[in-house]
Amino acid sequence: MDRNDMLDSLSGDVTPINELDGDISSQGEVEGDIEADGQVEGDVEIAKAYYNKMTINGHELKGDMLSPELDIEVLKDDLTATRTVGGVNSGDEYEQGTMLETIIRDMLNPIDYPRLINPSAVVVATGDKLLEKGSTLSTVVSISFNRGLINPAYGTSGYRSGPATMYYLNGGPGQANNSFFYTITEQDNTLQGTVDYSAGEQPKNSIGEDYDSPLPAGTVNSPIVTYEFVNALWANTGNIQTIAKLPLVSKSAGVKEFVFPEQTVSNPEVFDVPATWNVSTIEVLNTLSGAWEDVAGEFDISNTAHDDAGGTSTAYKRYTDNRGYSAGSRTIRITWS
Repeated sequence: MDRNDMLDSLSGDVTPINELDGDISSQGEVEGDIEADGQVEGDVEIAKAYYNKMTINGHELKGDMLSPELDIEVLKDDLTATRTVGGVNSGDEYEQGTMLETIIRDMLNPIDYPRLINPSAVVVATGDKLLEKGSTLSTVVSISFNRGLINPAYGTSGYRSGPATMYYLNGGPGQANNSFFYTITEQDNTLQGTVDYSAGEQPKNSIGEDYDSPLPAGTVNSPIVTYEFVNALWANTGNIQTIAKLPLVSKSAGVKEFVFPEQTVSNPEVFDVPATWNVSTIEVLNTLSGAWEDVAGEFDISNTAHDDAGGTSTAYKRYTDNRGYSAGSRTIRITWS
């Protein structure tokens, strides 16, 4: 269909001016703009045309307008969004000449960016972290290295750093293996691992563009693991006739309950506390009310001593029930600082 055929397909008078609106079907070329006072039936497609819009009876046609050279792909003026739509937030600004495709993509398929988490390290050691004074602990220590994250990975391996290149324990010689054999003592009671790592990959955003920067080769330290060395508490809770060492309690716990069996006149309740621990309360559990009641006056205090795990004598304070008669089982609670 040539240009005249296209114009003849419009119902009513057709006057070429600087306005063109609506859908036009033509395989030829249209130069100039067209205004029609009649009706247009059907879709309008122009393979090659030079116009801005079409109006019929003063109304803009809103049909499909397909033209390789029709300049509707860019903003005519600067635009500030007044609503949040998809990935376009209220207040976002687009300059004149911005491709409309860019705005549509921002709305329907916004660019996403990965979360970047730096590498870290932790020390893992076998054995209890609460030890008796005078003892030692030979243990296998492993340094666990986490390479961090690029999340989502967006075409990368997903690791923020490269692999570990060297491991160190407590500032000692480096080694490629992350496992160490170490002896913990009261004088050397902390563990800290250090890891050297190689450079990481370039992070990408959701459309494959570079985001941020690759993490350079570096070093990371683990949190410090501390072993506590304490003197044991002693009491005759297991057997009223025998004062024995109890399972270790951290000094920082500040509280201990003793469940005593029935006492006799010759074998009263006894508990021993290191002399450096300042006992502040002694209470008994009232089994009827469930309340703790002060019974500090029921215990006499004397000096005694016990050897620690290394055979060193340590001063203790002994607390002995002074009621002077046989009594049933009860629970005693002490607190200290």
